Amino acid sequence: MPEPQGYRGIHRVLGTVNGLKKFIALSPSPYHGLNFCQGTICEGLKNPNEEIHDVIRYFGARNKIFNVHFRNIKGGFLNFQETFPDNGDVNFIRAIRTYKEVGYDGMLMPDHVPRIDGDTGGKQAFAYCFGYIQALIQMVNQEA
Repeated sequence: MPEPQGYRGIHRVLGTVNGLKKFIALSPSPYHGLNFCQGTICEGLKNPNEEIHDVIRYFGARNKIFNVHFRNIKGGFLNFQETFPDNGDVNFIRAIRTYKEVGYDGMLMPDHVPRIDGDTGGKQAFAYCFGYIQALIQMVNQEA
């Protein structure tokens, strides 16, 4: 994964997959892990729809994903736009299957949502995202 330039030349410690790997390596404790922000991680990937699954597998296989901010984007490294779950480049059905594959059983939740005119506080947007995510979880859980 490419390294972003950071803000005013200061690199974010947890701004890359390699940084996240170093972070979880600091402590072998089962209580040390990640609020895994899939959207933020995808923003740093050149091909998020393909690369995110190996990232999920890396951290998920080590039981280091404690909860997931499940957000989609269009684009990738240094050129992205946040979208609703069904309108981005990352196949959310495949992503949920990957979380299931590694045995992740925690929360999948939007961290923030795109704006809708007239939707004060994002209530409609959040409701849509939560409903969409819940439907995908039910669908994947019903697969053989």
